[in-house]
Amino acid sequence: MTNYISKKIVMNVTAALAFGLVSTGGEHAFAADADLSASEHMLDETVVTATRTPNKELKADANITVITGKDIERRHYTDLTQALRDVPGITINQYAPAGYNNSTKFYINGSEHVVVLIDGVRQNYAGGTSASLSSAMKDLSGIERIEVLHGSASTLYGSDAKGGVINIITKKTQGMKTTIGIGYGSYSRQQYSIANAGGENGWDWRIKYQKDKSGDFKDAHGNQTPSHLDADSINLHLGKELSKASYLSLNYRSYKDSDRYQARHEMAYPINKGNYDHFDASIIWNVQIDDTTKNQMSIARSKYDYDLLTFGRWSPPTGDLYDFSVWTWKFSDQFDKQLGDHLLTAGFDFSKDDATTKGSFDDRTLINRSFYLQDQWGILPALKLTAGIRHDSNSGFGSHNSPSVSLGYDLDSSTHIYASYSEYFLTPTPYEFYDRRNGNSNLKPESGNTKEVGIARDFGRGLSLTASYFKRHSKDRITWVMTDPIMFTGQYQNVGDEDAHGWSLQMTKRIDSHLRTRLGYTRTHVSVIGTGTANNNGYLPEDQWNIGVDYRNRDFDSSLLARGMVGRPGRALTTNKPYFPTDNYWVVDLAMNYQIADATKIYLKVNNIFNQFYAEHSGVSSSGSTAGQWWTAPGRNFMIGVEQSF
Repeated sequence: MTNYISKKIVMNVTAALAFGLVSTGGEHAFAADADLSASEHMLDETVVTATRTPNKELKADANITVITGKDIERRHYTDLTQALRDVPGITINQYAPAGYNNSTKFYINGSEHVVVLIDGVRQNYAGGTSASLSSAMKDLSGIERIEVLHGSASTLYGSDAKGGVINIITKKTQGMKTTIGIGYGSYSRQQYSIANAGGENGWDWRIKYQKDKSGDFKDAHGNQTPSHLDADSINLHLGKELSKASYLSLNYRSYKDSDRYQARHEMAYPINKGNYDHFDASIIWNVQIDDTTKNQMSIARSKYDYDLLTFGRWSPPTGDLYDFSVWTWKFSDQFDKQLGDHLLTAGFDFSKDDATTKGSFDDRTLINRSFYLQDQWGILPALKLTAGIRHDSNSGFGSHNSPSVSLGYDLDSSTHIYASYSEYFLTPTPYEFYDRRNGNSNLKPESGNTKEVGIARDFGRGLSLTASYFKRHSKDRITWVMTDPIMFTGQYQNVGDEDAHGWSLQMTKRIDSHLRTRLGYTRTHVSVIGTGTANNNGYLPEDQWNIGVDYRNRDFDSSLLARGMVGRPGRALTTNKPYFPTDNYWVVDLAMNYQIADATKIYLKVNNIFNQFYAEHSGVSSSGSTAGQWWTAPGRNFMIGVEQSF
């Protein structure tokens, strides 16, 4: 009955939002539009991810979603993973709110291979997942915006950009402010932070320390699940304007945690324990050489270390130890030059990964050198051709070229259409190649291409729409294949060709200066490969809905967000066992803020308002597992907090 009521409520909300999105409204409804702050995101936002150079979002030849700093502030995301849940087209598989940090996955356009950037510096490392990085990014308060590029972008960003790119742009601060934050919520959730930011005489800085703790949680059926997180994060930025045309910044981010997690069907065994240790440091130098020429150079050093001790049906009495670490050097340089109707971009990327997995393989070093060249040619005022090529030379897997081309056309000042073609090249990770149980030294790199068409339209009066369709073909797809269903063991293999396609629709309607509605719909289909099933063994829903209502005035603002997953059945089984608790479900979250004084703000966040019982990851298999082997998500939960600035 509860699920029925919640679904009826969501359906009513959806209908109301759809009406609001497509209605033109009266003159009174738009009378206050001019009062909307400049920070509100519209299609005139400048984005950089599609071409690595500034473009208006309306004119970008790509499907891009932007999360602004104001969005982050009003919705109180606890980490990057939570923020990405509200982006249409991103699907997340998470074991638990705490623990199994390394096992979370997220997908863009049906692929888990996504590049993460912070201020243009690549964060990915050999053998790691983008989701692992996002789970560790707890402090979002220093972010100006997050740009999510849906679709292959390997020409500009390298091999992991099969599904897309997540580009995080941080803020520059002015003035001086110190902020102290305290939060408490369900499951013994605690959050403490202190930050100082300022800028003067060409200097700007920001430093923040944050402590996150949580304990056991309950799912929507009231079942308690052992879970523990104790994490510390430090973020430091120091920037200096060397001149009006030159800016140098030093950045340091550190995250450490101890976590424990045990799914209910695993409780016959000792609890799993993990430790996560990650830091990255970078120096970035931007120079505006003249009116037509600029350059960005960066050097970065990072460390990723994760150890996990697990117990299960086939583990030895002492447990299975997974201890993976990578030390990485990165260097990049990008040069941009405007020559008449041509904007030329040339760059060089270098990375060196020293990877170790204890008990699996000795130290392995992978070196990758890349060169890329791109030309944005304004053929006509309304017609732009963008073409580029990337050459990768990998110490483990040889060389490969990845070309791309796009054509964009302005039908009028408010409507832009585009068509694009790109290729990608994906090397096996050290774990896939060398691991003693799952690795396969005969793996070949995966390659493929993506075709995309799209349209963006600003109808005026606060109504905008973007729509896109993609089709991807992959050759020598790399995936894990079960070779022994009795012992549930297998290895990574090249399983042949894979095809994927899908389309997305995003609409935004500003009702007046206080109220904005959003609607996102994505449909994705990934073909069957190997011994699996469609949509990556059913982990990807066929249809996904993202619906939002934002309200704000001078002292109070709130956001209501609903996510709908439709057609997520999981792997087809030989027995009648449900792979997930439900194939279709909705999760609704609410965030509210009240500015009780100029320097004091209180907030309330309620997740899973209707107490939906669901899971994003499953342990059910055809190897004799029983129903209920799910990593269920938390039920209804809340967090309340206060922030004081001085």
